[in-house]
Amino acid sequence: MARKIHGDDSPEVAMKMFQDVMAVLLPRTADFCDVYVFTSYHVLNTWTTMLDILMPKYGFSREAILIWEKDGPGMGDLRIPYGMGVEFVMMYRKGIAELKVKRRNAVLHYPQVHASKLIHPHEKPTPLLEDLVKASTDPGDFLVDPFGGSGSLVRACKRAGRSAVAIEYELENFNLALQALNDGGGTTLFD
Repeated sequence: MARKIHGDDSPEVAMKMFQDVMAVLLPRTADFCDVYVFTSYHVLNTWTTMLDILMPKYGFSREAILIWEKDGPGMGDLRIPYGMGVEFVMMYRKGIAELKVKRRNAVLHYPQVHASKLIHPHEKPTPLLEDLVKASTDPGDFLVDPFGGSGSLVRACKRAGRSAVAIEYELENFNLALQALNDGGGTTLFD
C-alpha cells in the first residue's frame, strides 16, 4: 500500500499549501519562466480554477494542459473497465521565450516508475521531467522544486545540465531522495 503524504487526504489542504508556497516563490521567478503542475482528473477542474486565478497575479498565463500517458491503467476504481493511466500537466508561462525544442504533441508517453522502485507515492519519471526541463530552460539555468518528493526533478536537471534545488517536507522522502541522488552520481551538500 502506498504511503500517505502530507496534504494528500484533502485537495483543499494541498491547494492552500501550494498557494502559500507559490506566493513566496513566484514573485522571485525569472522574466521568462514556465511552471508545470501535475494533477489527476479527480481534481483537475478545482486545480485549474484555482491556478487560473493565482498565476496571473504573478504574470503567468495557462499555455497548455499536457497529458502524461503512462504504460498501464494505474490505480483507481476497479469496478469500472478503465483505469486512469494518465495525469494532467498544466503549463503556465511568464513572458515570451524562444522555442527551445522542436514542437511536439501534448500527449507525453512515459512509463511510470515501477511500484517496487518508488521513493514517493506521486513520483514522476526522470526522463519525463528531463524533457520538460529541456523544453522550458537553457543549460545552466536554476530550477526550484518546492515539493521535491523523490528528488526526480533534481536528477532530471543534473542529466540536462541545469542546476536545481528541491524542498521536501517529509524527512523519509528527503532521505530517500538524497540517497537516490547520491547513488546516481549526483553532487550534494549533504555527503
